[in-house]
Amino acid sequence: MSSTRAELDGMLDELDRDLAMLVLNEADHEGLWAAFAAQADAICAKAGPADIAHVKFRMDAILRAQGIEPSAPDGVP
Repeated sequence: MSSTRAELDGMLDELDRDLAMLVLNEADHEGLWAAFAAQADAICAKAGPADIAHVKFRMDAILRAQGIEPSAPDGVP
């Protein structure tokens, strides 16, 4: 069952806080990416079709806030 938009936004807010802390504390960026990906994948899995674009938009904004440019999907310039 999909989570509500409010529940997803709560998880995304937590992801935002967690990434900020990882950037400050994580010398090994591989560990940073593994932690971010695990949390991001779990959130995406809980998003329904109507919310997935919102979730991905928020994740891109979270990355940009940390100075990380999100990668484009394959085949998109």
